[in-house]
Amino acid sequence: GAIDNTTIGATTASTGAFTTLSASGAATFKGDVTLGDAVADTISFTGTGDINAGAIDSTTIGATTASTGAFTTLSATGAATFNGDVTLGDAVADTIMFTGTVDINAGA
Repeated sequence: GAIDNTTIGATTASTGAFTTLSASGAATFKGDVTLGDAVADTISFTGTGDINAGAIDSTTIGATTASTGAFTTLSATGAATFNGDVTLGDAVADTIMFTGTVDINAGA
């Protein structure tokens, strides 16, 4: 059956279990929200996603469309390639340290 055009839980909220949940307008969730199984499910955003905390592990960022990034610490466990101008420090107060071999080959 169907319950069309009827408000449910407007006065006293309770729980609900659904196989599919959809909204034709904005949906607001209060409290913790779990999306998917985190192991087997894929979560897709078809608009703008805003992540303000937490970790994004094992995820490629910018592979299709590159953009900017601002970091307090940037590290790599493998080779790092920088295309374009690279500034290390502010040339006044920072110390730049190299461990290993430094190959300075201007323009070749």
